[in-house]
Amino acid sequence: MKTKVQQYVEGVGGIRLWGFSPSEDLSNMVDGSKDDVLNILSMMPGDICSFLMTIARRHTKKTQQINYYIVERQPEALARYILLLSIFFDDDLGPRECTEIFLEIYGNNMLRKQTSAFLHSKVEELIKFLTNGEGKLAEFVDITQMKFKERDAIEKVFKTWYENIECNMEEWREKRLRSYYEDRFDYRKNLIDWDYSMNVKDWAEIIHSKLFLWWRQEGIAYEIRDSKYPQPNRTMASYAEGKEKGHSKLKRGYWGDIVQSPYWSIGVHADEQSLYKKRSFQHTKTCQHVAEYNIYSLLFELSAKKRYKMPQEDSEIHGRSFWSGLSHRDVEKVEEEGEIESLQDDRMDTLSTGRAPESGTKRVPQGIKLVLLQGESLEFMRGKKKYAELFHLVFLSNLCLQMLKEPLPELLHERATLVVEGADFMLNFDKNDRKAFNEKIKQLGKELGMVEESALRDKYKLYNGVHFPLYFLSYDKAAAKEVLEQRARRQQEEGETLQASLESTLSQSKEDERPTADALEGLEALDLQDRTYEVDAMNRPILLDGSARGWERRTLVLLGTKTSVAAAPAKAGPFGFCAVTGLPAKYKDPQTGLPYANVEAFKEIRRRHAGSTETQGELSEAVETANVGEEEATTRAEEAEKREGEEEEEEAVEPLIFQNRPKWRLGGSSVL
Repeated sequence: MKTKVQQYVEGVGGIRLWGFSPSEDLSNMVDGSKDDVLNILSMMPGDICSFLMTIARRHTKKTQQINYYIVERQPEALARYILLLSIFFDDDLGPRECTEIFLEIYGNNMLRKQTSAFLHSKVEELIKFLTNGEGKLAEFVDITQMKFKERDAIEKVFKTWYENIECNMEEWREKRLRSYYEDRFDYRKNLIDWDYSMNVKDWAEIIHSKLFLWWRQEGIAYEIRDSKYPQPNRTMASYAEGKEKGHSKLKRGYWGDIVQSPYWSIGVHADEQSLYKKRSFQHTKTCQHVAEYNIYSLLFELSAKKRYKMPQEDSEIHGRSFWSGLSHRDVEKVEEEGEIESLQDDRMDTLSTGRAPESGTKRVPQGIKLVLLQGESLEFMRGKKKYAELFHLVFLSNLCLQMLKEPLPELLHERATLVVEGADFMLNFDKNDRKAFNEKIKQLGKELGMVEESALRDKYKLYNGVHFPLYFLSYDKAAAKEVLEQRARRQQEEGETLQASLESTLSQSKEDERPTADALEGLEALDLQDRTYEVDAMNRPILLDGSARGWERRTLVLLGTKTSVAAAPAKAGPFGFCAVTGLPAKYKDPQTGLPYANVEAFKEIRRRHAGSTETQGELSEAVETANVGEEEATTRAEEAEKREGEEEEEEAVEPLIFQNRPKWRLGGSSVL
């Protein structure tokens, strides 16, 4: 049975293609910054829509320069960002066509023929921007801080988007589904309905059950009228690394989300409240309407420099009511009072009433810059002066919880805001898991001297009052420093007290006597740097060097309470664990049959069996044999280490597109 972690990873995949929380203008979350330059860092958001909101609403912050940094792990994610930005700022696309193509590439596994041809035609333009700095994107997108090999990796991704490159997206996605559902694959519709009824419906009922089911089964999130989707969306293909038949192998496939859906980022929240009206207890519009409104309104705001307001007569149009956004493949013909509700209504008619600006007016706002970076964590920023105390706001997706530690504080401005994405909308977590995850955010923030801002969180809610899965922490450098110093002093005092208790207990032991567990009950397992300690074969936490206390040999001492979590057990050797030291045993004594780890342990075994008929010569010969065996093992270990070093060196020079990849197994159908 899969663990919760395996279920989570196999569900959301190894690459993030969209966000799992509603997109917002992050520059509005910075409280009272009066600096001339506002620096924002977004760690692995998987989504470009928050930046689109920031750049479209730039007209509200004319006096402040905004530098927006985005860090992603995989080059495919950065390539998608560049593509979606290129579509958004394409002057040859009208507002309606731009909205449709944007959403189609953003959330659909399969594309229309014309969209696939459009993607093919975009490749050369994107490569010219990446290599020569040509095009409109060069006005505000900065890629100069990336290494050349990282840019080359993105270029290689662009070249996989040509239509002549093989891409069997339907087969790849089906393999992922079969691996995820396993024996329940034939009953997946019931499982999807359970996810919707027990979770999604309570969080955001604007996501229609039929739309959610259609995406989970077929991978089509934003359907344009009754179009057919015969072409694969190559922007969603990526590489994963793993082993097959004992050999390392890279496999191209669909390694993205198959559980959450692309609706959470732009399909559940909008400023226009008329989108959430109900009739007969059913929403008159769906998440598709909301997503279309969001992209369309951003295009309008980018050109008109003011917020888009849906006209009153359009807000009263109810679209397809219960069947909103559904195609004839899903909906049975329903007759009511002799009339059949048409399925050919165009959702975009509620938006495009002649009020959209003409194409060719998508001017890039001044005073904003997007900096794209690639990295596994924040470590690549550690110790660099250009990032020291730079960021006024940092956004961490829920994939980056482990980054809520050093070196994050050294990157934050003297007064900064930290926004962390929680697990509130994660379908693979139960209620307790979500609560524990969110509490961990607060705990890690507290350890860094940060303060939770509950009032700020209350400002961000969905139409139904459900909070965004965002948690806000404020950082004040001076206050955090004082808090951390007080905590360090308190921990030092507690450590000294426990150290004194431990020394007092150990001083009562005599010669080879080992202190009993009862004598050490309640003492913590201390990190005694001046002592040698290891995990023994019975998973007892610490192995103290008794020779330092005059004991005859190393003595096992159990530390910690009975309920404390012990350290992970050591991995057994070829012959289990040594009968003397408890370490992994590489050899076996042919006379006694006991396993041992080294020559000293072998001598100890023979010493304890000195009553046998073994002569001194035989013992010397046996010791010599043991020495030879240990030397051979050492030689083999050195050779293995050398081979590993060569392999690492080879990996270091291979193209970056094949590095930092998610793991896969089960014939390439499951992500680890």
